[in-house]
Formats: sequence, structure tokens, C-alpha cells
Amino acid sequence: MQDWLASLSSRERYMVLACGAFVVLALVWALGVQPLIKQSSGLEERVDNKRAQLALMHERAAQVQPGSAGASGGNSGDSLVVIIDRTTREKDLAGYLKRNQPEGAQSVRLRFEGAPFDDLVSWLGELSDRYRMTTVNATVDQAGIGRVNASLVIQRAGG
Repeated sequence: MQDWLASLSSRERYMVLACGAFVVLALVWALGVQPLIKQSSGLEERVDNKRAQLALMHERAAQVQPGSAGASGGNSGDSLVVIIDRTTREKDLAGYLKRNQPEGAQSVRLRFEGAPFDDLVSWLGELSDRYRMTTVNATVDQAGIGRVNASLVIQRAGG
């Protein structure tokens, strides 16, 4: 190859060397630098997405923390039976509530039949968030597509 390069005129030799240098630089750019730049911008985008998700999680956590919304409201002095009656009516679950039996001053036993599962879980979350009540015992059986029969014991926090 050196003999071939030596047989070229000086102008041709400079042209071949310049083209060779250009090819080497293009390969370094295409195989080394450009993938690093793409990876870096992809990582920056992922970080931005994760920050947005974290901010959303902080916002949602503030909404669902006990005591953040209505736990300090005037309803906390009502009896468990009254709160359960009112909230099941608000969530359209009253028609599925077949049994509402107090067990002492701080807990109540409930029986739902054919209740929509999603509505029941949402209602239990509201009891926890707004009224600081917890589900102590739960037995849930499927009663159709999206429907359940549930026996629950609900207790006021600290009770």
C-alpha cells in the first residue's frame, strides 16, 4: 500500500490522505459520539418523565393521606352507623347493604350482597381517608361479573 501511495503524485496523495482522515472521523462520529449523544438525551428525557411522575405521586399522596381531606370535619363525632348509612347512600351502595350491626361503640359488622366491587373499594377508601375507619376483617366472594358479596367489620381508628 505504501508503494501504491508513493506512486501517486503529491496532489493525489494529499487527496487520498484527506479522504482517509474524513472516513476515520466519520466512523468515530457515527460509531462513538452520536450514540453517546442519543443515549444522553434519552436519559435526560427519562429523568424528566420520572420527575413528573414523582410530582404527581406527591400530589396524589397528599390527597389520600388520612386527615388531609375530611378527617377533621364535623362528621367525626357521628356514630359509625350514621356515617355508614350516609356514605353508602352517597355512593349508591345502600341498596346492596343487607346488614348493618354495631359491635360495641367503635366497630360495626356489615353485609353487602351483589355490590359493585369498584364502588365498594372506593367507599372503603373514603371511610379510611375522611373518617379514619379501617377494615378489620373482610370476606369477599364473587357474585357475578364485577359484583361481590362481602362481609366486613369496620372499626374507627384507635378503637
